[in-house]
Amino acid sequence: MAKRANGEGNIRKRTDGRWLVTFPTGLYKENGKREYVYKYCNSQAEAAEALRQLQSEKAMGVCHSKSAVKTGDWINTWIEKHKAPKLAPATLTSYRNNFRVHIKPYVGEIPLRELTTYHIQKMLDDIGGSLSTFVKNYNVIHGALEKAVELGMLPRNPCKGVAFPKDDKGDMRVLTQEEQQRFIAALDGEYYKVMLLTYLYTGMRMGECIPLQWKDIDLSKRTIRVNKKAIVRHDYATHSAKQEVQDFCKTKSSKRTVAITAGLTAILSEYKESMRQRAENMGQAWSEESLVFLNTRDKMVYSRNLQESLYKIYRKAGIEGATMHTLRHTYATRCFEAGVDIKAISEQLGHANVKTTYNIYVHLLDDTRAKEIDKLSGIDKFIASEATTGNAVIIPFPEREKAV
Repeated sequence: MAKRANGEGNIRKRTDGRWLVTFPTGLYKENGKREYVYKYCNSQAEAAEALRQLQSEKAMGVCHSKSAVKTGDWINTWIEKHKAPKLAPATLTSYRNNFRVHIKPYVGEIPLRELTTYHIQKMLDDIGGSLSTFVKNYNVIHGALEKAVELGMLPRNPCKGVAFPKDDKGDMRVLTQEEQQRFIAALDGEYYKVMLLTYLYTGMRMGECIPLQWKDIDLSKRTIRVNKKAIVRHDYATHSAKQEVQDFCKTKSSKRTVAITAGLTAILSEYKESMRQRAENMGQAWSEESLVFLNTRDKMVYSRNLQESLYKIYRKAGIEGATMHTLRHTYATRCFEAGVDIKAISEQLGHANVKTTYNIYVHLLDDTRAKEIDKLSGIDKFIASEATTGNAVIIPFPEREKAV
């Protein structure tokens, strides 16, 4: 019998007289070893026919894998072994949360080899929420399945073909100028007044303002250096969530210097003096290394408590549907309304590039562009209408088959 090429399978006679067909599925197990299908036959002719049948089915795309690796088990393995060493803690927490809350309940029990595009599409559609939520969950399952294809565990990635929902930019919540005035008025007497005003007048992300130290703020130059952020690390084994500070930011551009207004500078200057006096009265140490914002126990502000305080203030001001990120969007909106250059806004917000800023706030740019074009209304006098001059401007159409 001629020797077969690798991947075609082989036949051999066992000591018990039966014939064994060994045929590679073309896939690999999770441990990296090649996977095979085994068939036992009573004669060499029967074994040869069984092998030809397996080869024919494989050529038609039939998968003979008997492995029962579940989708949930593989995605969890991918997150913990392949991604965890490379991801920032906050990103890793996001991956784990999306897998645990959204992905695992839907497709976790489906055998990896039986997962289809339909399963993934239905899962993502049923999760609902914003386009951002859709993309975050898609990225987790797509990345895991792409690695499975790379390792030979799947013939193709079933994420290919998934349809994305329309991006609805209208969902972005921004405070109107009237709401912003009500919000500021509602801050009177609130413990986190200065902290929330800093968010509103800098556009900083929630995690960026929490670990600020006084050495990061240059009141004479009216700048704030953003070089670290607070994140919440979840430990599902102990069902706890610990807040910690990272000495690096989301992206290279996130590490930046933010220019602040004269009004916010005056507020922070007065606040700094009051915090220094408070520390002195309580016999506590104070220096430029001290945190700018403290909670009522003189510890670092915890993000969840800050959000709860913010929502209470929103209710007090009669503002609905707003979140912490609304303050960032509101800052950007006021900048656009004031005619600030988009590149300057992008740098203030810490976006990776101007394109990111444009994609988020394109509707504001359209509004601004329309207002700028309205300034050309003065030249409308050159387009005189019959109603205003009695002499209409007539633009004749060319006669048929004649060039103009």
